Amino acid sequence: MSRPTISHITLGLSWAAELLAALQSAFSPPFIHTLSTTTTVLADALQNVKRNQEECNKLAEHIPALLTAIVDLHMKSKPVGTLSSAMLHHLGEFTKTLAKIYTYVEAQLGGRSIKHFFRQDDTSTLLKTCYAEVEQAKVTFKMNLSASVLGDIVEMQSTLNNMHDELLESIASVTEIGSETNSSIYHSSSISKTSSGSLSVLPARPTIFHGREMEVASILKLLQLPSPRIAILGAGGMGKSSLAKVILHEREVTAHYETRIFVSCDATNNGIDIANNIGLQLGLKPGKDIRKLVVQFLEKGPTCLLILDNLETPWELLESRNSVEAFLALLSDIKHLALIITMRGAERPNQVPWSRPFLLPLKPLSDKAAQQTFTDITDYTFDTKEMVQLLHHTDNMPLAVNLFAHLVDYEGITSVLTRWETEKTSLLSVNVDRTSSLDVSISISLSSPRLVSSSDTQKLLSILAILPEGLSDVQLLQSNFPISNPMECKATLLRTALAYHDETRHLRSLVPIREYVQRNHPPSLGLVAPLQNYIHSQFRLLQRYEGTDQMPEIHKTLTADIGNIQSVLSHCLHSENPEIQDTIECTISFSSFERTIPHGRPALMDAVSVLLANIKNPKLHVQFIAEEFKSSLSHPVFQPQRLLNQAITCLKECDDPALESNFYRAAGYYHQSQNNIPLSIELFEKALAAAQICEDMSLQSTALLYIAYTDWRVGNYVMGQRHASEAHRLARLSGNLYDEGTALIANGLCTRDLGDHDAAVKLFYRSRDSLARCGLAGGQFDADVMYSLADLHLVKSEYAEAYQIHTHIVQDPVLAMDRHIYGISVLNMAQIDIIIGTPAYEVQLKIDESKEIFIASQHITPEQLIELVSAHLDLREGNHAHAQSVFTASFRRFSGNNAEFALYATERLADFERWEDQYFDETFVWAMIYLSYAFKHKMKLALHKALACIGQICLAQHDLATAHNLFTVALEGFVQMGVHHDRAWCLLYLGNIAEQEGNVGKATELWTTARPLFEKSLQAKDVDKIDAKLAKLAKEQVFTTM
Repeated sequence: MSRPTISHITLGLSWAAELLAALQSAFSPPFIHTLSTTTTVLADALQNVKRNQEECNKLAEHIPALLTAIVDLHMKSKPVGTLSSAMLHHLGEFTKTLAKIYTYVEAQLGGRSIKHFFRQDDTSTLLKTCYAEVEQAKVTFKMNLSASVLGDIVEMQSTLNNMHDELLESIASVTEIGSETNSSIYHSSSISKTSSGSLSVLPARPTIFHGREMEVASILKLLQLPSPRIAILGAGGMGKSSLAKVILHEREVTAHYETRIFVSCDATNNGIDIANNIGLQLGLKPGKDIRKLVVQFLEKGPTCLLILDNLETPWELLESRNSVEAFLALLSDIKHLALIITMRGAERPNQVPWSRPFLLPLKPLSDKAAQQTFTDITDYTFDTKEMVQLLHHTDNMPLAVNLFAHLVDYEGITSVLTRWETEKTSLLSVNVDRTSSLDVSISISLSSPRLVSSSDTQKLLSILAILPEGLSDVQLLQSNFPISNPMECKATLLRTALAYHDETRHLRSLVPIREYVQRNHPPSLGLVAPLQNYIHSQFRLLQRYEGTDQMPEIHKTLTADIGNIQSVLSHCLHSENPEIQDTIECTISFSSFERTIPHGRPALMDAVSVLLANIKNPKLHVQFIAEEFKSSLSHPVFQPQRLLNQAITCLKECDDPALESNFYRAAGYYHQSQNNIPLSIELFEKALAAAQICEDMSLQSTALLYIAYTDWRVGNYVMGQRHASEAHRLARLSGNLYDEGTALIANGLCTRDLGDHDAAVKLFYRSRDSLARCGLAGGQFDADVMYSLADLHLVKSEYAEAYQIHTHIVQDPVLAMDRHIYGISVLNMAQIDIIIGTPAYEVQLKIDESKEIFIASQHITPEQLIELVSAHLDLREGNHAHAQSVFTASFRRFSGNNAEFALYATERLADFERWEDQYFDETFVWAMIYLSYAFKHKMKLALHKALACIGQICLAQHDLATAHNLFTVALEGFVQMGVHHDRAWCLLYLGNIAEQEGNVGKATELWTTARPLFEKSLQAKDVDKIDAKLAKLAKEQVFTTM
């Protein structure tokens, strides 16, 4: 059979991309977004191939079938749209394969700019790799759609349309299940005990009652219906009885119902007991069939509202449930009777036509309502922060809020907060009544027969007790807990209201319940270990595929579960844990993840440090030390030389080149941050050598990136470009988008400092796009791109744009969590303020703020940058002696290891306009040093600035010709590089020369051209200076013509 045509392949790819997009839209599974977008661009590229068309078609012909097999795999999974960690690993590999196929096809489009990064043998190697990986994928995903389907366009369309319909049905079924969970689950069964009411008189209306306005309005509306039947449901302590008592006394109720009866059922066991309690309220004498007497009395009586409180007590018992429901059915037949029940749980008894829309189970109070309840009881205005901290422990459960408030009213808030840390819910359990003891209320819920009869449900509840973020269905099913039928256990917890679905549909328990269960029924290590293993598998996926597009989904999932991860690891991080080494490795992975968010180094790493002292596992020690070096921005490294020696010793025992490469890279990064450039270069080269031994292109690209950044830092820009370009090539061949984006940043920095600003801007924006596709927008890596763009704006004297970027970083709630990022941006804003003339006291406030942030850090770089910016302010304010001292010392310190800082100092020392006449000789010397330094490192912008500085000196010595030539050459460079401020200064000086030479027209033209450039660079004083010069010339011209 002939091979499919290119039109068939591209059509199949387009349809497959639509399927993937629908799957992504519904479930957002890892890797699917990448597959969808890559498939779309691959289809476009195939239609424009200029070379090797047959190879490209052959390479792509199985892709539509593979993609549909992947969609089918997601549709048949449970829960729908989720795969196991093992299968996700295979999917990640195929995602990289598809990226490589696109890279190969893209190289055949014919443009030199597309293929220039390949070496001669790269394409053939890449082609062989792609063929092999496609064959492996066909086996892995059990592709049952033959490639021949592409030969029949009608059959292909039919197959894919059927799959699309099945996918839509799967999405619809999930939606229906979700809605049923919110409604049908409420018609079955429950557990509850919340109130004890008087059997002879109506209970009083609660005097303090906040936050149930919507529920009151809903019930009053339902009571306007004929024969209303209403169930008030919810967890124990949620205020069901209080709500019922409020309804009992509402004006609309008292006006409509001639009789109101409130009956407590917490001491009843069956339908007869309930009837007896009602009969007592009605004044009936107990008889042989009290139920019949009660029904007959109510039928003959006037309109009546009957409230049965805590009905779960008799209904919960399976042996009496039929009796209770039968009696409720009899009551429901009375047309002029309104029936309200309160029950723990989320189910309604059967045989009753409950009024619709159903009243949803009560949720915790809003923050505002909880705080109002608290202050009404205590009658005292506490520190708001302390009150919020205290109420956090209640999860706004009304009973807990009430008990806390009364305790605070008696003891004081500080004392109660202190006691909570050790006593937890027992603090609120002095009494033995369910309405005045949180522990009693919770223990009653836990004594539900449905819970007691299922040890697995109790196990699930104990797991939830340590999970503040709750548990998703995916985690529940894929963690492989030692629990049979976990979804049935989940349903039981929902029905008994011991757990609930939060807004993300995670299964959660309220804080008081979790605290009680943790204290009385904590989960065993055997229960928690499967969840830790699942979390660790997610981290491994993240580390394995950090350079691909699936990052948004995995990042989002793990970020949402940070509280759970911390709790699980804390539970397992102790020496009695037989799997402690797995827990330590997972904690190290967690620390690595926290850095990328960025949250900094987690405190759990301190516990790891202690535990490792008694563990002989050289690989684990190396991993820990590497992570400590990587976390040095947010946490000081103690005894770094000892750690380095220890890791090198451990590496000799491991024989693991990949581990070796990762470690040397981390160690080099740390020592570079400490300005030990020779050692950092040595370590980076060791990292590259180890990566080459294991022939890992991704590791090689990462090591080359660190070398490229070091080249840039010390001013070796040409070498930096070469290393960054090679890193970019290897990253593309290995499908590593993160390294690809970071290589573009490194190349952009070198390109910028070589003077090609337009090319640098393109590189920076390309890198930001790559990093965003990795899901790293808004983190440390995105901040690096933003810093680079801001620096470029600064170099071009586009100060407003640079300031705007740093303002965004400072105001971004995610970025600002990393104090290093925040502090650097504040300092950059101070630097711009100095240039644009902001008052000194405002600048100093920013410098002081950044200094406070870095004061506890061992990193030298921020402290040295603060010193340089402070000296810049001193120079502007006329404190020349101190500024000269700092800049001179800085140049000597940085000239061999930090070109950026050395240049910062030299530029200011060489600028004649900034100094008094007494510094003339020193300024001339520094201008020559500046020129030599710029020439040596091929710094185009610095070279032209140095020429302009020498031009200033020549002008001061009245050497107009030399000055004119130097300013003219400098001006041409500034125009080419788009540097507004320095261009304006050259125009100003050339205008001054023209004026001295008597060429007034030329001077006017030059100054007029300079004025908008000074405006663009926010130089108000210089604009005024130009205006004054132009006004003076105009005045002189008028005088001359008179």
